[in-house]
Amino acid sequence: MAENKIIKCLLLPMKTSNVIVPNTAIAEIVSVEHVLPVNDAPTWMLGYLSWRRRSVPLLSFDAVQQGEPDFLTAKSKIAVLYSISDDEAFPYMALLMQRAPKVMNITEEAIKQAGADQNSGNIKLVIQNVVLNDEITADILDLKAVEATFKKAGY
Repeated sequence: MAENKIIKCLLLPMKTSNVIVPNTAIAEIVSVEHVLPVNDAPTWMLGYLSWRRRSVPLLSFDAVQQGEPDFLTAKSKIAVLYSISDDEAFPYMALLMQRAPKVMNITEEAIKQAGADQNSGNIKLVIQNVVLNDEITADILDLKAVEATFKKAGY
């Protein structure tokens, strides 16, 4: 009998959906503090997070997916993600969440495809929409696409 591999993940609550990422993709979860806005930026670019003496670009998943602006609130949290490329000039990127994330241990059997592609607009940040443990719908975040979105826009 094959062993069921458990993947430790974080469920990131967005305004319109949940996003799931492997725990190893997260550098830190922080409160909304020290975000410097960017003039004439697309709606999805919320600014730069000042984090550990670095300026980390902050993306709104909801603004990319739905085309609607997203706002920082007192309950908002930010997931600082590791870059997945070898680009030393771009080691981190950040994603706005509506509240604190939830830790989940997921097995392959607990993941079921949810149906239609949830990507809308021109930028695709989702690998697949899934149902976890027969109860939670989530989008698997495409970390390469997030990084490429920042770089293509010059951030």
